[in-house]
Amino acid sequence: MDLTGKVILVTGASSGIGRAIAIECSKLGATCILTARSVERLQETLAAMHGEGHSIISADLTDSDAVTALVEQLPKLDGVSHSAGIGTTMLCGYASMDKIRVLFETNYFSIVNLQTLLLKKHKLNKGSSTVMMSSISKNTHTLMHSFYGSTKAALAHYARDLSVELKFRGMRFNAVCPGMIDTPLTSGDRGEDFTEEDKKHYLYGRYGKSEEVAHLVAYLLSDAAVWITGSEFTIDGGVSVR
Repeated sequence: MDLTGKVILVTGASSGIGRAIAIECSKLGATCILTARSVERLQETLAAMHGEGHSIISADLTDSDAVTALVEQLPKLDGVSHSAGIGTTMLCGYASMDKIRVLFETNYFSIVNLQTLLLKKHKLNKGSSTVMMSSISKNTHTLMHSFYGSTKAALAHYARDLSVELKFRGMRFNAVCPGMIDTPLTSGDRGEDFTEEDKKHYLYGRYGKSEEVAHLVAYLLSDAAVWITGSEFTIDGGVSVR
């Protein structure tokens, strides 16, 4: 578990899991490039990191021109954590196509676009590791999260395909599938009563912490996981085994 000398891009680094991943990677010696839309919140992440040499590139990943500009500024990378994403709740019977398009554009298409440009522009070193942030929602039924789960299923499938397609370059691609994590994305839209009841489904009686997911991502980015690719890792506090 050592990232010394590695250069890692972390998307969605302005808060939540993305911020925790950036901080954890810096603790392990990586030089991190942080991206998200908010410069102010990226600077807050930067202030919490260890070591020197980290940098910020503000970009809206749903904007193709912004992604192109981002990739042009990047050095060669040893790792990528695709941590950006949004959540939307809606019942299937009342689906809004506009909301579904925004959801897929943010959680899937923007990541595919960025990943494609990283490959086209030869920004990934041989032996690099890329981690996609999927979710247990891709395999479980959660009321009003069907379309969110669909985006995360697509992302996990994409990681598997990339692992086969890029094997000749020694590049690794894996997906991490968290359960409910206490982040700004998951708080505030469910109500306190629902949240407390929902936590009872988890073996430890609580939601996960961003730092706990970050530990797993950092491992997959490190050379300790050099023989792991095309895999999905569930980190959900045991909710799926109940």
